[in-house]
Amino acid sequence: MKLSFIFCLVVSLSVAQIKLTGVILNANSKTPISFTSVGLLGKSYGTVSDENGTFELELKNENEKDSVRIASIGFKTKTFLVKNYLSEKIRTVYLEEESIVLDEVIVNSTKIKYKELGANDYSTKNCSGFVKNENNWRGSEAAIIAGNKVGRFVLIENFKFYIIKNLYTDSLRFRLKFYEASEKKYPRYKLIMKKPVYFKVGIKNGEVEVKLKEYNITTDKDFFVSLECLENEMDINKFCYAGSYSTPCFAKTAAFASWIRTRAGGADFTVKVSYSD
Repeated sequence: MKLSFIFCLVVSLSVAQIKLTGVILNANSKTPISFTSVGLLGKSYGTVSDENGTFELELKNENEKDSVRIASIGFKTKTFLVKNYLSEKIRTVYLEEESIVLDEVIVNSTKIKYKELGANDYSTKNCSGFVKNENNWRGSEAAIIAGNKVGRFVLIENFKFYIIKNLYTDSLRFRLKFYEASEKKYPRYKLIMKKPVYFKVGIKNGEVEVKLKEYNITTDKDFFVSLECLENEMDINKFCYAGSYSTPCFAKTAAFASWIRTRAGGADFTVKVSYSD
C-alpha cells in the first residue's frame, strides 16, 4: 500500500543555552504529578513531565525574560519568570488541587440519540503524525473541530482514530484533550474537561477506541478534540495515523505554543456523543 505523508508543521529552533529542571509534586500529598505540561507562553518551547513528575526544558539565553507555565488538569496553574526560576534555584514545584465537582449526567433513555462528530471516515492511505519541538515530541498536539451544533448539550461517549503504522515495540502513551472552540473556529486554551484522559496503544495497525462516558465531558458548544503525544520520540516514519486532506487540522509543537492551522489537513479523529432530543 502506497502511503502519502501529511506534516502538520515544520519547526526549527536554535541550540539551547540554558536549562530548566525540576520535579512537580501534589502540594497536599507530596506525590509526583505525572505528565504535567511545562512551557513558555505562546512559544514552541515546552515539554511534559515524566511519570515521576520530573522535567527538563532547554531554552536560549534570550528566554530569561519569558514566563514558564506549569499546568495539570485538576490542579491550579503556576507561572514563573524564567530568570526568577533560575535565580531562586527552584527544583520542586508544588501544585495545589482544584476543587472539582463532577456533575452527574442524567439522560432520559427513551429520548437518547447518538451522533458521530469530527471526521466521517479514515483516510488510511494518508499518514499523519506529530511534530517534534527542539528536543522531543512530548506535548505536541494535533486537533480537529468536532462540529457540534451550538445549543445541543452533548455527553462525549468515546474517541476513535486509526493507526496506519506503529513500529515501536513498547506501548505508546497519549492524552486526550477537549478544548472550547473560539468564534473564529480556533482552539481556545480552555478545556471542557475536569479530569485527565490518558491511554496506551500497543497495536501495530487498526482502529483504537477510548471510552469516555465515565469522565462526564459535556458541552453545549462546538469544541476541539486533541490528541497529545506523551513520548520522547514519535517519528512519523515509525508511527502514523489516518489523516485526510479534507479535514482541517490544527497543531502545536509544545505545551503552551500557539495553535497553527495547517494547510494540508491531517487528523481523522471521531467522537461519538449522546444527547436528548
